[in-house]
Amino acid sequence: MVESAPSPLLPTSLFRQIATRLAILMAIFAVLDVAIVVPMYAFDEQALAEDFIGRQARRIARVRNAPPAPPVEGLNLAAVPAPFGVTEWGFVIVDGALNPVYRQNEGAVPGAASWPSLSTLDWTRRDSTKEGVRISGVRRFQGEAGTYWVLIHAHPAGRAAYWPVIGQELLEHVALPLLPLTLLLLVFSVQVVRRMLSPLEAAAAEVDALDPSRMEARLSTPSASREVYALVTAVNRALGRLQQAMTTLKSFTADAAHELRTPLSVLRLRIESLPEGASKTRLGEDVQAMTRLVNQMLDLAQADALRLDEAGEIDLYDLASATVAQIAPHAFSSGHEIELVDRGGSPVRGHADALGRALRNLIENAIHHTSGGAPIEVIVGPGTRLAVRDHGPGLPVEDRDRIFDRFWRKSRSGPVGAGLGLGIVRSIVEAHGGAVEAGNASGGGAVFTCTFPARPSEGLGHEDPAD
Repeated sequence: MVESAPSPLLPTSLFRQIATRLAILMAIFAVLDVAIVVPMYAFDEQALAEDFIGRQARRIARVRNAPPAPPVEGLNLAAVPAPFGVTEWGFVIVDGALNPVYRQNEGAVPGAASWPSLSTLDWTRRDSTKEGVRISGVRRFQGEAGTYWVLIHAHPAGRAAYWPVIGQELLEHVALPLLPLTLLLLVFSVQVVRRMLSPLEAAAAEVDALDPSRMEARLSTPSASREVYALVTAVNRALGRLQQAMTTLKSFTADAAHELRTPLSVLRLRIESLPEGASKTRLGEDVQAMTRLVNQMLDLAQADALRLDEAGEIDLYDLASATVAQIAPHAFSSGHEIELVDRGGSPVRGHADALGRALRNLIENAIHHTSGGAPIEVIVGPGTRLAVRDHGPGLPVEDRDRIFDRFWRKSRSGPVGAGLGLGIVRSIVEAHGGAVEAGNASGGGAVFTCTFPARPSEGLGHEDPAD
């Protein structure tokens, strides 16, 4: 069992690379923002104290206002735990008449002298004591029973008491404003990058659609950016140079093949004048093989230069009949019979000489690869189909994708041949807008089917010519 080679790993797309770098840049920006904001805020002792008092006052107010809302005197606020990171704390709730309605941990709460007045809104103070820094403050609230104040005193144990405050600050003033802005900027940048790269994607699609049979094709020149324009024009210039090189190569091949025909003809005449013998026979066979190769090179050059605008209407049955009559003596001498089968062929547009060469190459291929006595069928139709079937050993599956490649031969030790016959067939058929396929017939043997474009008023039949 032959294991297929693993497919190469494709590099990451340019769009993904840019989008990933933008996302990393946004993340770095967010980390830097946090790294700048946190130290500035963490060393502002007064701001930390104000936020701490406000946070604890709101926590007490939520308990006081939680439904159902009983009178303040009936509240059980003793369950309000001390905040994290304080060694001592207490609070007093004062009603609208400045009367204390609830106390928790009276020992930590100063007397009435520090209570708010009716005009007090909010205040926060930091005092140095023997036990350390003490913070106190007042916050005013509006509840169902009217206005009330919460007076809080606390002794923080270092900065641990401020951690929740710092976390809340980061959430409210860094994360919530920065996250939507960062995402919006990232989406905007990604869309801009996608739009800027779309001309490259369009150019790549046009490159994939390039056909070697249409060397004059060029990429559409975009006006998106100078860099993309420069890249596409450079590719077009390369295609122009490639077209020029291919034209020169084809011209050289055709000219060389044409010039070789005369020396080969002279050489063949001189060999015929030699005395009979094994050497003369071998030389004759070599010259015959060289002549066949030169003729195939000419056929290949002519097939590459075919243009349908100079074509005419061809009856496939008449074409097949003339080709069979021409090659029949060679088939009979090789011990083969040729059968012409008409299954309702339709006219096609093309060059009769070129299509005749293609059909002759298919028949010669069948003659060379089947033993004597096996018949060869030339099938016309249904529709615009032309097929040649033999009754030989058939085609190995692994060879079907390569037999139409130029100069390909499965074995170099086999019969003389350059491997151009089926390549010529494919070039001629594709030049006519058709396709050629190779496969094995249901009853044994190989079948080569050429399918040409149908005229607008006709459709292709679906019967298998190999049946």
